[in-house]
Amino acid sequence: MRNELMFAIFGMIAVGVADLLRRRGLVSGGSPVTYMAVESSFLALFSIIALLVLERRPTITSGILTFSPMSGLLIFAGILALLFALSDGEANRFVPITRMGFVVTFLLATFVFGESITLPKALGVVLAALAVILLSVDF
Repeated sequence: MRNELMFAIFGMIAVGVADLLRRRGLVSGGSPVTYMAVESSFLALFSIIALLVLERRPTITSGILTFSPMSGLLIFAGILALLFALSDGEANRFVPITRMGFVVTFLLATFVFGESITLPKALGVVLAALAVILLSVDF
């Protein structure tokens, strides 16, 4: 198995378990904003440790300085919105909706980077969207 695929699978599992832990933390009486602040503090700490361990001489490029603040703001807004949804809603209903962000990425990557849309990829996106709709609607 290629390293990229192994990293993606690990990321999927880690984010999935993190969403479950978020729901558990919020139903114990915490507020979404407090949860976000504490979680972000640990994320910053672990990021600094990873930087020091994995990149002894980090290179901060203009691309990093330009795009990381924007993506950081969007991640903050997206996770905070998810936390508000999880504070009263079911994880198995609202997490899949927020994870549909890959559709936005899929479409934007086509226009921004010129990445190709093949029939199997398009069909996969349509089926994933259908799966999320079925998970999100109460019959």
